[in-house]
Amino acid sequence: MKNKLNILLVAVMLFAGLGLASCSDDEFTPSIFDTTDYPLDRHAETFPLDTFVKKNFLEPYNLRYLYKMQDIGSDMQKNLVPCTYQKSVQLAVLNKYLWYDVYKKWAGDDFLKEYSPRIIHVIGSPAYNPTSGTVTLGTAEGGLKITLYNANNIDLSDIDNLNEYFFKTMHHEFGHILHQNHLYPTSFGEISKSSYHSSDWQDIGDSVAVAQGFASPYGSSQVREDWVEILANYIVKDSITWNTMLHCATFDWEDVDYSETDYEKLNQKVLAGIADRDSVGYGHYTNSGEFKVQRKVISRDANGYASGGKIEFLERDGIDGKAVILQKLKMVKEWLMTYFSIDLDKLRNEVQSRQYVTNPDGSFKVVNGRLVNRLTTPLESDPTKTLMDSLVSEVDAYKALMVK
Repeated sequence: MKNKLNILLVAVMLFAGLGLASCSDDEFTPSIFDTTDYPLDRHAETFPLDTFVKKNFLEPYNLRYLYKMQDIGSDMQKNLVPCTYQKSVQLAVLNKYLWYDVYKKWAGDDFLKEYSPRIIHVIGSPAYNPTSGTVTLGTAEGGLKITLYNANNIDLSDIDNLNEYFFKTMHHEFGHILHQNHLYPTSFGEISKSSYHSSDWQDIGDSVAVAQGFASPYGSSQVREDWVEILANYIVKDSITWNTMLHCATFDWEDVDYSETDYEKLNQKVLAGIADRDSVGYGHYTNSGEFKVQRKVISRDANGYASGGKIEFLERDGIDGKAVILQKLKMVKEWLMTYFSIDLDKLRNEVQSRQYVTNPDGSFKVVNGRLVNRLTTPLESDPTKTLMDSLVSEVDAYKALMVK
C-alpha cells in the first residue's frame, strides 16, 4: 500500500509541476478558434445590409445580427419562415434607431457593450402556440440571444402596431436581460401576489388586466413578465394611450354568463339607445372555445342596466389598478437609476420623440386625438422623403461598394 501511495504522490507532483510550468509560459499558442475576419462578399445582393449590421452591431457591440434565418437557432417545433430582405432592412435600421441609439444616448456605449445581447435572430413569420392559442412575439435566452418574430408583417404606416409587435418586444426582451444581471426587488412580486393568471392569462381582457394592476394580460402571467411589461409599455405608450389605460384601471370588472345570442340582443339595445356599453360589457371567446362576457361593476336595476339611468361604478375587488401600476412603475424607475443610471422618463421621451412628430416647443403634435407617425412623415429638409427613407439610405449607401 505504501508503494502505491508513493507512486501516486510522485505522479500528482509531476502533473502539478507540468501545470505550473505551462501557466508560467509567456508564449501562448494560436487560438483554437477561427478568428479570421473574412471579408464580406461584394457580389452578394445582401452586401449592403451585411455591411450595415457589421458596422453598427458586430464591430461596436460584438453583436451578431442574424436576419438570414438559422435553422439550428430556431424553434424546430414551429413552422417558421425567413424574413424578406426588404423587411430585414427596415427592422435592422429601426433596431438601431429606436433601441440601440436611444440606450447609447442615455446610458452610453459601455452600457451596451456590457449588457447588449450577443445575438439577435430575426424570423419572418409569427410563432404560433397552438396549445394555448397565443403568439410568441420574442424571446430572450440567458441574456445572450434575442429572437424577434413576425418581421414580414412590419407596417410602417401603423405606429401602434409597430409598437405592440416590435418596439415593445425589443424593450421587453432587453428588460429580461437587464434583470438577469440585476434582479428586481423581491417585494415587487408581493404587490400582485394573489392576482397572477399563470395558466389562463390569454383569456384575460386588456381592461380586466389593467384593473388588476397589470400593464397587459401577458404581464399577469408571472412576476418577471409583469416587471418587463411595465417597463416596455411605459416606454412605447404615448401619454394619451398611457393615461387612457390608467383611467381604465380604476374600474372593477366581472364575468357574466350570457349566451352569444343573448349578448347580441343586448348589443342591439345599446345601438338603440336603450342600454349603455358599460351595462352590457364585452364578449369574447376563450382559448377553450367558451364564450365569455366581461363588464364593468356598476349599480344595476332589475334588468341589469344602470340604476336610474345613471352609471355608478362600484368597487368590489379591493384593487386600485391605477395605483398598483404606478407603484410598480416607481419601482422600475428606481431600479433602472440605481443599477444602470438610466432616467426612464428621459429614455421614454427619447423613444417617443423618434416615433412621433413634435411641435417647435417640444410637445407632441396631435391630429384627431392621435399622435402623428414621424417615420412616415415627409422630412422638412426634403419633402420627397420620409424619416424611414433616410434610415434605409444608411443601408443603401453601401451599394456603392458592391461589385457587379
